[in-house]
Amino acid sequence: MRVHLRQYRLAGLTALILAHGMVSASAQQARMDIGLLSCGLTKSDEAQKEAGVAPLRQTRELLCAFRPANGGPEEIYTGTLQSVGLEKELSEKRTMIWIVKGPREPMGFPGLLQQVYAADLAANPSHSPPLIGETNVWVALQTLADEQAPAAADKKPMSVAMVVLITLTLKSTPA
Repeated sequence: MRVHLRQYRLAGLTALILAHGMVSASAQQARMDIGLLSCGLTKSDEAQKEAGVAPLRQTRELLCAFRPANGGPEEIYTGTLQSVGLEKELSEKRTMIWIVKGPREPMGFPGLLQQVYAADLAANPSHSPPLIGETNVWVALQTLADEQAPAAADKKPMSVAMVVLITLTLKSTPA
């Protein structure tokens, strides 16, 4: 009797692990373009810059505008961006654009993008990794450049700097 119970538990655990993998895969497949997020980089790590150190990891402040694809009202976000790589790649006053991918079912509420996004390091190494929402995993940010120009499998990423973390906070939305 104990052997059968142990086998049932093992089978149940295996089914749970497989189901989690299918949910992750279906989350990736169920995403569609829901808008564009344009962000301007502002301040950098001044203390490290003044010390003459070119940091491998940088934090920048962001001011972003989200334009929904369905013609909904534009939202303004503030936040921070953390990157790894060469400083000159992410200079001040640079604009970055991401395609916002989300669920097929519209989630048209203010502040949809307000959360922390982390790089999906399991993604194709020839592209910048998508940034996946930590609270709402159905929302992801994909760089516009990767969507427009597919890279060959043998090519290395073009950018030396890689965005690894973004935090967005809703600043304003029309009433």
